[in-house]
Amino acid sequence: MKELFTSLFAGIGGFDVGFERAGFAVVAQVEKDKNCRKLLEAKWPDAVILDDVCTAGAHNLPACGVITFGFPCQDLSVAGKRAGLAGGRSGLFHEATRIIYELNPAYCLFENVPGLLTSGGGKDFERVLCEMDRIGYSGAWRVLDAQWLGVAQRRRRVFGLFSRLDSGAERCAEILS
Repeated sequence: MKELFTSLFAGIGGFDVGFERAGFAVVAQVEKDKNCRKLLEAKWPDAVILDDVCTAGAHNLPACGVITFGFPCQDLSVAGKRAGLAGGRSGLFHEATRIIYELNPAYCLFENVPGLLTSGGGKDFERVLCEMDRIGYSGAWRVLDAQWLGVAQRRRRVFGLFSRLDSGAERCAEILS
């Protein structure tokens, strides 16, 4: 039986395609953009598809073993105003952690821009780590660059892999190495 996962801030399904290729099955996706939702519905017609992370949770999402999320980066990017996690868009990280807390999956994986590491003088990333710890998850993070993974452009991203403390948190660093 395939491991089930939910994709928050699903976009056009990048995480979803990768996880599907790795043998997982998507059970739910949350995406605000209506054009992206149309694509998701066509590709994954059996998945629950919701339009707002602020109204998603245990009451309308199925159980899963993994949650993926690429929360909005506009407030974290060095090209932006750097409002950080206090910003209206990047602050949606807190909605993702609320959903993770409610669904209690074994693992969660996020990606964001490297500006997450320096936003607020590093305090925003500290908040990310503290929040993951507060909801009972431990893990690892790493900056990966798409140019070294077969893509013809430099595209650096921070990936964070976290697990419940009873689910093998020590493996997170090994997986990201």
